[in-house]
Amino acid sequence: MSGAGTSEAAGVSVRPPAGRSPLIALVCVAVAACAPAPEPGYRDTAVPISATTRFSPAAFAGEWLVVEAFPTAFFPQCASQHWDAMTEAESPRLVVRCDGQPAFDVPMTVDPRGVLRLGSSDLDSDSRALWVMWMDEEARTAVIGTPSGEMGWILNRGPDLRADRRAAARQIMAFNGYDVAGLQEVAP
Repeated sequence: MSGAGTSEAAGVSVRPPAGRSPLIALVCVAVAACAPAPEPGYRDTAVPISATTRFSPAAFAGEWLVVEAFPTAFFPQCASQHWDAMTEAESPRLVVRCDGQPAFDVPMTVDPRGVLRLGSSDLDSDSRALWVMWMDEEARTAVIGTPSGEMGWILNRGPDLRADRRAAARQIMAFNGYDVAGLQEVAP
């Protein structure tokens, strides 16, 4: 016998007790409402994030051009975004320029393992530390991500990023749990 509110498995019919269906539904809705909201971001945080062994403050220092990025409210959004990483300075800083104009200037702590902590109230947390996940051997291309997955960038020393290095950068992001479909190309 089959009907509303019944279930049949292997010839056995199960019917919930009369008057309990609305109560069960209400409990299910209440439990679902208590579940934590999904974490924001572009990365599966169950996948461990890794920093590259090629990182050194000297290799990372200097100007970088953002060639691909995930949209984020924590960093300036502009067509031509340049980073000046002062990782070897006595007081390390990250200066972000949009169309040649300073848009973001923040002190940072440089961990020699490739983790950069920015001294901004919005960004000074473990989940938003910038991890240098990869650099090519000549330090021309770098991939940056965060444990939270809220941010991620592919940086290059100039506007011309070879196809093989772009593919390698995207593979590193995917390996670290990022959904690279959300990456957006940034104009030089």
